[in-house]
Amino acid sequence: MDPVDIASFRRRFFGERRAQLERLLDTPLLLYWGRWEGPSIRALTLAEDFTRPAFILCEPGGATTAFVQRIEVDELAPLSDDVELVAYGGAAELDDELASYLKKFDDVVVEVSTNFPALDRLPPRYVGFLSSFVNIRECDDVLVPFRAVKSPLELALMKRASDATLAVFAELEGKVRPGAAEEDLMNFLLHRAIDAGAAPAFYPIVASGPRSQYPHPQRRSKKKIEPGERVVVDYGVDVWGYKADVTRTYVAGGDASADPYYDISAELVDLLRRADLNAVTPLELGREVARRVKDAGLSDRERHGYGHGLGVETHDPHPYVVATAMPWLDRPFEDGMVFTFEPGFYDERGGFRIEDDYVVWKGRAVPMQELDVPA
Repeated sequence: MDPVDIASFRRRFFGERRAQLERLLDTPLLLYWGRWEGPSIRALTLAEDFTRPAFILCEPGGATTAFVQRIEVDELAPLSDDVELVAYGGAAELDDELASYLKKFDDVVVEVSTNFPALDRLPPRYVGFLSSFVNIRECDDVLVPFRAVKSPLELALMKRASDATLAVFAELEGKVRPGAAEEDLMNFLLHRAIDAGAAPAFYPIVASGPRSQYPHPQRRSKKKIEPGERVVVDYGVDVWGYKADVTRTYVAGGDASADPYYDISAELVDLLRRADLNAVTPLELGREVARRVKDAGLSDRERHGYGHGLGVETHDPHPYVVATAMPWLDRPFEDGMVFTFEPGFYDERGGFRIEDDYVVWKGRAVPMQELDVPA
């Protein structure tokens, strides 16, 4: 896209997301980006980066105000018709501006969460400061559904990320062979994301043989792949901040479909694809997957859950597919939710994990690459 198209897309994106957020607001919401990345601001504005603290205040009724350091105001310039931009200089001026806007409210929802570490973004310094003049409320009831249920334009970006990721895997398949170095495969993955005009969604995993028995092994390795070894590759492409997260397991010089864990992996994917997600919660789905694994006698070969939310973070807050109770997992799936599905099995030979990205669409789990959404 040329710069004009990007600006236009961002305005459309913001309009769509702000309308979605409005339906969740009965109290002003304050979003933060500063000490660490602000994924909720990105999910609202498609902002790429702020190196100084930035806040966005969303009031019921549609008013939106952004507090941004003067040197970074241009990051939100495409939204200037819809967002009031308040530029500040130093920390004291930011405090004064925030106080002047927020003192008129009794309560403000902020990025503090007891239940979701991914949503607990506001540094203690601002928690204390804001608490001195306004009652702050935790953000779960607003940001969990806002982040979990993707808008059409979000899904379009995630579809692009998925398509780019699977295209790289198609190229990779012929390179995973005996004698290949893990490090060379890693570099190929990193460079291909950039060649595609995107970025890696996360630092990839390439692990062969015994190294792959750990779901998150040491990333860099000069190990060469031996004949017959399992090779687990976990990789995704990032398009405008939206991630794909895909895993494939290869057998060097062999056929992964002959692996002892292939059939159970395929059975669990079939279970997911057949499930009526209108009639099952993420927790119920996770427990049914766990029951199938137990019946197969493989519970002792598992080392992680079955799936996680996906979006502007590779582990978005919701939904998770696990067998252990967690906040929100007893609530229904909704169309537009995106999650990974990645049952994995591990033994002394290494790991076997196949992971794909799914969107809840018309009550079914649809692979992201099969989703038909307008760009």
